Amino acid sequence: MLNRAVWRQSWGDQKLLLSALAALWAVFPWIYIWLQSQVPMGDFQLLLRLIPEDWQKLSGVPIAEVATAAGRIALAFVDPVVILGATVWGVTRGSDIVSGPLERGTMEMVLAAPVRRTAVYATHALATILGAAVLCGILLVGFWTAVAWGPWAGQVAPGRFAPAVGNTFGLMVCMAGVAGLVSAAGSHRSHAIGGMCGFYVLSLLAKLVGRMSDSLSWVGWLSVFGAYEPQRLVAGTADSWWLLARYDAVLVGLGLAAYLVGGVVFARRDLPAPL
Repeated sequence: MLNRAVWRQSWGDQKLLLSALAALWAVFPWIYIWLQSQVPMGDFQLLLRLIPEDWQKLSGVPIAEVATAAGRIALAFVDPVVILGATVWGVTRGSDIVSGPLERGTMEMVLAAPVRRTAVYATHALATILGAAVLCGILLVGFWTAVAWGPWAGQVAPGRFAPAVGNTFGLMVCMAGVAGLVSAAGSHRSHAIGGMCGFYVLSLLAKLVGRMSDSLSWVGWLSVFGAYEPQRLVAGTADSWWLLARYDAVLVGLGLAAYLVGGVVFARRDLPAPL
């Protein structure tokens, strides 16, 4: 059962980050597409041909698909503005679910009220997931309008990028859930953030190794980024939505499972005495 006071507090705690990311993601598609349009398609294709063949594996899709308007726009979803924005949201909000209030000394005051630990945990988790949905809605509107009315208006259908935005939402839920689990087991938010930084780096390295090495391709399946492939979701066909369902089943499923385990850990653990 959700607690209204905790609900208001959760939204109050995340409103600054939510506003900052909302503003960034609202304008980013316009800036990105405008910058891409400054490089003629022929010149861009020439640049792609200069990339060594082994390095081309990092793109995740054939270079021929990247050398199109849709392919160039899809690169925005692997830009640090999107990937790091999604990760920052998940890690920041997930790490604040238990260890943050414990470190600040406010968890004791919250639990002094007639409210269950599971209600506090679930309320924070739901606020984080809904916040991610709001941000992805803003990102979708940004791409839709920038594609429909921007420099490449009429060349690409805006709806082609909706599955890629859905994949971004899956990544945010995954990162938030894993961070929530780490936070639920600790008492210092800095430790949770540090652990998630290690998780992020190891996941990224695992994906790169899986891409670059044929003999170690299985390593890529050990990374959560193996299910984050927005560039493969812009074909504008039903296959894109089926592929999104597979990817987000992994990302959202992992995130929710981590949240569930974290809730059990938080409900059963002993809390340190306030200093």
